[in-house]
Amino acid sequence: MLALSQVIYGVRDLEVATRRIESRGLTVVDGGHHPGLGTANRIVPLGDAYFEILGIVDQQKALSNPYGMALFQKIRQGDRLVRWSLRTDTIEEVARERGLAPESRSRRRPDNTLLTWKAAGLSLSLLDGWLPFFMQWDDPTYYPGNIRVHHAAAPQGIAWLEITPGDPLKLKKWLGAAEVPLHIVDGEPGIHRVGLSTPEGVLILP
Repeated sequence: MLALSQVIYGVRDLEVATRRIESRGLTVVDGGHHPGLGTANRIVPLGDAYFEILGIVDQQKALSNPYGMALFQKIRQGDRLVRWSLRTDTIEEVARERGLAPESRSRRRPDNTLLTWKAAGLSLSLLDGWLPFFMQWDDPTYYPGNIRVHHAAAPQGIAWLEITPGDPLKLKKWLGAAEVPLHIVDGEPGIHRVGLSTPEGVLILP
């Protein structure tokens, strides 16, 4: 099974971006640092998914690896949605079907807990943000969407993700049988907006 897991918002300043998202009635929690990558994140838990705010905290480290470099390049002109992912509990099978190789990733939380997961398709998503990568958490109890918080806006999950695929056929094959609430629009290839379901209607980010 594949399901929409996260939407990543690349930002130049984590503190400024956090305040901006909080002003929309959303609670943001500190995610932690990605060892060796020079990046850190904040999390907006949404239950079965989450909105991730990702920024560079050590530019020297970030520019020394492809993941940090890609983020640096994407946010030079301003904060923007940069990537998205699908979660799975069969990462090996998902990767094999798409000619990918899973790789181990990690993040250290502020309480020093090391979170680990497997990811596939990361390098491709760096080039084409409209193409999702795949994740499987080693311990699902640490899934960021499950963090208990109170949101003033009371979001009930991701309603839709608005993207322009650079290659619609490639995206269709990549998704396979996954049912993902996508709004496909014309424009520059990439991720444009994400809509969160709330009792008052759809809250659009960023």
